[in-house]
Amino acid sequence: MSDCLHCDINDLIRKYVEANENADVSKIAAMVVESLAELILSVEPESEQAKVMADALAHFGNVFLDKGDGVEPGPHGAH
Repeated sequence: MSDCLHCDINDLIRKYVEANENADVSKIAAMVVESLAELILSVEPESEQAKVMADALAHFGNVFLDKGDGVEPGPHGAH
């Protein structure tokens, strides 16, 4: 693993997509969301879980809008 967790996650997903010719991005995204939910549920106290989930969703929206124009379609897009 590197010092960049997000880079490591993207590399893992990219390798998965490359190894699975007909990879379903919707299913992959669902698995990533499931992992995120499990992380929040297992690490954060119950009183903070909703806030952390909301913060994560807000960050998702911001990143999606900010990077949307700069990412090339396909499995080798920029990160």
